[in-house]
Amino acid sequence: MNITKLPLFTLLSSMFLTGCASYSITEKEMTDYLSNEIHVEKSVGVPGFIYAQINVENVDVKIGRLDADRISVVANTTADIQMMDEIKQNLNLTLEFSAIPEYDKETGEIYLKSLKLEKFEDKDKQLSTDLISLLKPAVSMIGYALSNEPAYKLSSDKLKESLIKSAKPNLVIKNNALVIELFD
Repeated sequence: MNITKLPLFTLLSSMFLTGCASYSITEKEMTDYLSNEIHVEKSVGVPGFIYAQINVENVDVKIGRLDADRISVVANTTADIQMMDEIKQNLNLTLEFSAIPEYDKETGEIYLKSLKLEKFEDKDKQLSTDLISLLKPAVSMIGYALSNEPAYKLSSDKLKESLIKSAKPNLVIKNNALVIELFD
């Protein structure tokens, strides 16, 4: 056997023998990762005129539930809005984005691409159409942040994740989990 192919053969053999042909990432694992790694606080407008600051308080990930090939990220957010001399309004919003997961085989990171805003809900029913139009750019910035930061990253410190990462696998959604597979 060629010496240059020996490490790959050894890796694949050990993974096959130990049942390491795939690795699943659960909704909870992805939710925990996003909660710990991505902190979104965005503001738009001109202070003293029309201004809004939006903070993502917590996220919840659903895999393959809205659509079989998409991940949903529900973001519970707060927004502080001020228009000219009016009293500042505090809003509680629920934003739901859906996206197609993409696996970066070089870095072992999963990104959310082709993001769509599926739901924009004011829990307290305080929003006027003017305020909705003010908030849309801030909501877009939250979506931009979600699509440009990894939604999950395989760890080089964990043996199974490190082995999967080094083999450059494929990503699929199965049974409400992201599954990183070595073989199609």
